[in-house]
Amino acid sequence: MRILITGVTGFIGSRLAEVLAADGHEVWGLSRNPDKARQRVPQLTEAFAWNPVAQLPPGNAFTDVDAVVHLAGELVSGRWTKKKKQRIEDSRVIGTRNLVKAFEQPGRPAVLVSTSAIGYYGDRGDSELTEDRRPGHDFLADVCQKWETEANKAAALGMRVVIVRTGIVMALGGGALKEMLLPFKMGVGGPMGSGKQWWSWIHRDDLVGIHLRAINDDEMSGAYNGTAPNPMQQGDFAKVLGKVLHRPAFVPTPAFALKLLLGGFASELLTSKRVIPERLLKAGFEFQYPELEPALRQVTPVHRRKGTSRGLTSPHVRVGQPPSV
Repeated sequence: MRILITGVTGFIGSRLAEVLAADGHEVWGLSRNPDKARQRVPQLTEAFAWNPVAQLPPGNAFTDVDAVVHLAGELVSGRWTKKKKQRIEDSRVIGTRNLVKAFEQPGRPAVLVSTSAIGYYGDRGDSELTEDRRPGHDFLADVCQKWETEANKAAALGMRVVIVRTGIVMALGGGALKEMLLPFKMGVGGPMGSGKQWWSWIHRDDLVGIHLRAINDDEMSGAYNGTAPNPMQQGDFAKVLGKVLHRPAFVPTPAFALKLLLGGFASELLTSKRVIPERLLKAGFEFQYPELEPALRQVTPVHRRKGTSRGLTSPHVRVGQPPSV
């Protein structure tokens, strides 16, 4: 198969490209800088220039493409200035709109797998959040609703659309874990705010596996929660991470300090989203890392050095083969 990935140089897109190429599939990419994309992701066969907010992607990027995986978007980490928030929204909403407009031409792919985020649900306390729960009302919830609306417009063109609402991704060298490691290494890791807020996480290889399944399984459509089946309260999450790193995990970070340091982004660390991947579980999806401690042991540097890395594997299902249900 030929798969086109937007956001291919990101730590999810690059891993997905590795797995697809290892399975013998042809991987194309859309990037602001195609030359840089080819250097960072050597598995790419073709790379095309695209500014998601400014233009439609080039038509030749879709030649004989079977599926598109849309991962492009401004990082949400960092201080949320007014300009930063606008970039977060525009990169997702306008970028997805421009991508779907390109599908109006003949020869469109059969499948669009578009990322979203569990920010869709907003702050929901201890409530279990399955895919049928209503959206929240804060900034990211509003962005996610608009984002998903634009992606779902591809369904009117006859495409199968799968939306993956991604949680906190655990991977070495990127994502939320990279930001968490420093305070723990300094011995000041611990609860953030009350520590009672629910964090819904997922190992990167499981997230890649969900995308592979979404490409391959004609029965999949609509929204799926891209989280492990066992969310944890943040204080317990910190204890597990401290145990894995052999560091203390009892020094609290007050909510006001996080807000001073991170501005609006602090809300994503302090709010509670107890997300359950109900639709994936009902479909028989098998998580490699359903529990947090084994996931953290696989991705933390101390355990990598001891040789516990599993290396490159193709999670769960190979594209082009029948999925196991």
